[in-house]
Order: sequence, then C-alpha cells, then structure tokens
Amino acid sequence: MKRWAAGTAATVIGGALILSTGALGSAVETEAAWSGPEQATGSFAALTVPRPVLGPTCTLVPGLAGLTPVITVTWTVPAGSGFTSSNAQYGVGDLSGLEVIVGPLLGSVTTTGPVSGVYTTKFDSGLLSGLLGGTKSVAVRFVHSSGWTSAWSQANASMGLAGTNPQCTVVP
Repeated sequence: MKRWAAGTAATVIGGALILSTGALGSAVETEAAWSGPEQATGSFAALTVPRPVLGPTCTLVPGLAGLTPVITVTWTVPAGSGFTSSNAQYGVGDLSGLEVIVGPLLGSVTTTGPVSGVYTTKFDSGLLSGLLGGTKSVAVRFVHSSGWTSAWSQANASMGLAGTNPQCTVVP
C-alpha cells in the first residue's frame, strides 16, 4: 500500500509540475535569422511615356453662327520617343450648350501628318453643337504597347453665342 501511495504522489507532483509550467507562460519567442554566401543586387526603372507637345497652333473655327465648330491643334512627338499618331489617344471634355446632347453623336476626330514632323488634329463637334456657345477642352496623349499612358496635352477652346469671339489656347 505504501508503494501505491508513493506512485500516486509522484503522479500528482508530476501533473502539478506540468500544469504549473503551462500556467506560468508559453514558449519563449525568439528571432530567427540566416545568412549565406549568396548576394544579389539589381535596379529597375519605371516606364515614362512622354506626352505629345501641343502647338504652336490651336484654332477654333465656329462655322456659320457657331453651328459647326472645329478645333484644330498641331502637335509633335518628342524626339527619339518612337511614338506616332498611331499611338495617340484623343479626349474631349468640358462639354457645354447643345454639345452635351449632340456632340457625342455627331463629333469626330481626324489626324493628318506628319508634315515636317508636325501632326494636325481636328476635333469636329458636329452640327448645332456650338450654337449656344460654350467651352470645350481637347487633349492628346500617347499609349504605350504595355498599356502605360502619358499625361494629357490639352488645349481649351471657347466661344460666345452663335460662335462669337472664338478662342483657343494650349495649356502649358
């Protein structure tokens, strides 16, 4: 009987030690590190797509009574960039007057050139779009084959009622 009591006491003491170890805390955290003879270095550069250079001309011809306004801008490709008009994307914004309704339906964009390195792009707003006057921004940018794009190069055009006082300026 004494043996049994001694074995039970050992079991109770062992169990108490196990429980107290768990109650005192968990495993100690350590930081791991490694080292080896291999090293690597490298560099990278992000693709920068140059933007078209608008100018020197920007004109707004309103047509008779502002009925058929056409904005014409000239632009060039930065030297050595390799871009052409086939890489160009065109945008129109700040629609006003009747153009909000009819501009998207009747407008068109055409580019010709280059002539001596200069492209000419005409943004035709279509019939009636300028009758009430208003403003419009036109823009050109390049799209690289990777999908990256340049910043927009922009010109702003405006005219009064029935095409009066037409103006066009290139945004620097």
